[in-house]
Amino acid sequence: MTQDAALARRAALWRAQNSAIRAAFDGESARTFSMSIVRHQNETASKAGRSAAVGGRPSRDGPMRQLSPASAEASRFSAKVAAPNVFRPSLVWRVGLAALSVFLAFVWAPAATVVPAQELGEASVAAFQAFARPGVEPVEFPTSDRTEAQAWLTTRLMHSVTLPTTPSAIRLIGARIAPYPGSPAAFLVYKSQDRPVGLLIQSLDAPATRGPQLLAAADGRTAAVWTWRGQGFALVGDPDAASLLKIATDFFDPPVEAAQTAPERGW
Repeated sequence: MTQDAALARRAALWRAQNSAIRAAFDGESARTFSMSIVRHQNETASKAGRSAAVGGRPSRDGPMRQLSPASAEASRFSAKVAAPNVFRPSLVWRVGLAALSVFLAFVWAPAATVVPAQELGEASVAAFQAFARPGVEPVEFPTSDRTEAQAWLTTRLMHSVTLPTTPSAIRLIGARIAPYPGSPAAFLVYKSQDRPVGLLIQSLDAPATRGPQLLAAADGRTAAVWTWRGQGFALVGDPDAASLLKIATDFFDPPVEAAQTAPERGW
């Protein structure tokens, strides 16, 4: 929930509804009636059953009178007036609970999943500044093979990591594990015209974007961020913003021949 705002809102809604239901029915218990009322009702039902069993003969307590429609209506009205107001509190609570549920559904209904673009961008800038600087070994697993880097990351992160097809204008240097809020992320280092470029990849429950978007991440750097089939991507590096967006677009939308030979991206 710390990484998914929509899930956090959904959990808050459930907690609020749970509290509302408990508050609405707090103190509700089995209702008690006086023994005289219960005995009178049981005796009446028993007499009616005996009369039906002997062919509808009137009981020994006296002949049964048939009420006219007007008398029957008056009797029902009197019974409603005289009956104890037992069920009204329960009805009021139920109406109030229904109104509260409707209010919560409109006010706290989970919104569409939000892509944490800023978080992805800032994490990629932090990883790039930590690992892609002079005098620091930028990768833990040096390789130029995308399949090898993908297998190495999947084993260490203990979940499926799918790398995009490498654009022809850059070359893969290797992979490493980078910190990210909640869980570590994959970090790939490339070279573009002998300038380093870093790509951060994190598992993310978010809808696919239409394409990479540039944003000001941190320390004056620009990151290109996008999502695709359960993964969030953030590209950062030394190239200018236009060149960075071009590389990110090539990652996002590889050539047709490369897409046909590449493994399915996603889970």
